[in-house]
Amino acid sequence: MRLSGVPANYALLITSAMAAIGAFGFGVIPLMVLSAVCVLLAFSKHYLSLSATIVLSTLTAIMTVSTQASLATSGTSAYWLLFWGHVLSIVLAAGYISLQGNAQTETPALQRYRRSVPPAVVPIILLLLWQGLVTGYQVPKGIFPSVGNVSTQLTNSLQVLLRDSYITFIKEVLLGFIIGLSAGFLTGVAIAYNRFLQKGFLPLAAAFGAVPIVGLAPVLGRAFGVDWESKAAVVVIVTFFPVVLNTVQGMTQIDPLKLELLRAYAASPRDVFFKLRLPNALPYVFNALKLAVVLSVISVIVAEFLIPGPPEGLGQRISLSARRGAYDVVFAAIIVSSVISLGLYGLLSMLEKSLTGWHPSFREDR
Repeated sequence: MRLSGVPANYALLITSAMAAIGAFGFGVIPLMVLSAVCVLLAFSKHYLSLSATIVLSTLTAIMTVSTQASLATSGTSAYWLLFWGHVLSIVLAAGYISLQGNAQTETPALQRYRRSVPPAVVPIILLLLWQGLVTGYQVPKGIFPSVGNVSTQLTNSLQVLLRDSYITFIKEVLLGFIIGLSAGFLTGVAIAYNRFLQKGFLPLAAAFGAVPIVGLAPVLGRAFGVDWESKAAVVVIVTFFPVVLNTVQGMTQIDPLKLELLRAYAASPRDVFFKLRLPNALPYVFNALKLAVVLSVISVIVAEFLIPGPPEGLGQRISLSARRGAYDVVFAAIIVSSVISLGLYGLLSMLEKSLTGWHPSFREDR
C-alpha cells in the first residue's frame, strides 16, 4: 500500500546516497551492494519499500560496525558517512511509516503495524549508536564498554548476577513491597474511616513520604544492621506512604449519589466498603503500586551503595565493579535490574487490568 499525504522522500534519498558514498569509500563490496539497494528503495514510498529500507539499513550498519571493529582503528570519514547514513535512513523510514497514513482507508493490521514500528526501531537505533560511536572512536573498555563487551560479560556472569538479583529482588524488594503494601493499605483504610486521623496523621504521612532516601538509608542501616533487612526496610518506607495517600484518596473521593443509593437500599457498612469504596480505591492503589515498584528498585540499589554490607545484591555488584573499573559488569548488572523491574511493572499492569478493567482508562480505542 502507498503512503498517503507523504511528499517525495528527498531526505531518505539523501541519507541513502550519503551511505552509498561512504560504502564506496570504505571499499567493502557487500556494503556497497546493500547501500546501493537502499538508494533504489528510497525512490519508493510503499510500506514494503520503507520496511525493507529499515531491515537493510540495520543489517548494513551492523556489518559496518563489525568490519570497523576488526580493523582496530578509529573510524575514517568513509566509516562515518556509511554509519550515519544508514542510521538516519532507519530513522526517516520509520518516521514515514509511523507518522503518516489514513486511518479511514487502512486495514486494522496495517494500523497495528504502523504503531509497532517506533517501539521496535528505537532500541535498535540506540544500540547501533552505542556500538557505532564506541567502535568509531576506539573508546577503551575501561572508560565506556561497547555493546559487545556488555553482552559478553552478561553471558559470562549471568549466574552471579541472577544470584545477586535473588538478594535484591526477592529478599529486599519483594518482601519490603509486600509489607509496605499491606501496612499502607490497612493504614489508609483506617484513616479513611476516621476524621481525626485524616486531619492529624495524613499531613504527616505526606511530609514523611518526601524524606530523601539518601538521608534515611544510613539510619535504617544502624537500626536493622547492614544485611538485607535494612534494605527491605527502605522498600517498606518507599511503598508505605504512596499506598496510604492513594488509598485514602480512593476511599474518600466517591460519588455521593452512589453512596446515597446504597444507603437508600439499607446497605451495611461492609457492603458499602466492598461494593463502592474498595472498587473506587483500586485504580488509585495500583497507581501507587506502579510508582512504588519503580522507586523501590531505585531506592534499594541506592541503599546497597549507602549501607555497605556483605558483597551481595546488584547494588553492591555495581558499586564494587565500578571501583575496579569493570564497567562492562556495571552495565550487565544494570540490564538485569532493568529487565526484572520491567517484568514487575508488567505484572502489576496485567493485574491492574484484570481487576479494574471496568475503569474508563481501559476503554480507549473502543
